[in-house]
Amino acid sequence: MLTRAEALIDRDGVAAFSLRALSRELAVRPAALYNHVTSRDELLQAVTERFVAGFDLTGVGEQPWPQWVRSVAVDLRRRMLDHPERAELVLTRAPGTPASRTFLQRFLDDLVAAGLERSTAHVAWHVMMAVVIGVVQVERPHGPDPAGTFDAVLDVALDGILVAASRPPSDHMTALLHAHHSADEPTSSG
Repeated sequence: MLTRAEALIDRDGVAAFSLRALSRELAVRPAALYNHVTSRDELLQAVTERFVAGFDLTGVGEQPWPQWVRSVAVDLRRRMLDHPERAELVLTRAPGTPASRTFLQRFLDDLVAAGLERSTAHVAWHVMMAVVIGVVQVERPHGPDPAGTFDAVLDVALDGILVAASRPPSDHMTALLHAHHSADEPTSSG
């Protein structure tokens, strides 16, 4: 059911998605879906969870951390542009979901293991997400920018993160980390 819901969202868009439309797609009565989900919202949340859980965070030990952050950002952007309707769900529903918290924790833990201070790793997360989300918002209606805006902006962002990583974290960076409790402590595996 989840795979068919994803395909329907990709084809028709989030706004047109309904349990009734999914039931038609599955050739079942609408009431049959309620044996599996309680609402459209719950199903959209499940689609969002699965999409976020599919983001790749492998390879931090195989390359210097700035190149790893770049590869994570490139993968996020590619997946969001490959599935623009699911990208809308990520932008509106992903923050605070279990998959997003796991993704954030793994990102931070991997950067800390690579030598960054946790506050700096947390700011790197925010910078990377701001670049990816900002560029995706512009590119979603038109496709990737042939002028290379994403690469240019990501270069500048990574340069800034490198400078931040070379200094002790600022009071603002430390306060930001402490304000985001889910990012403040490493995971038990990290």
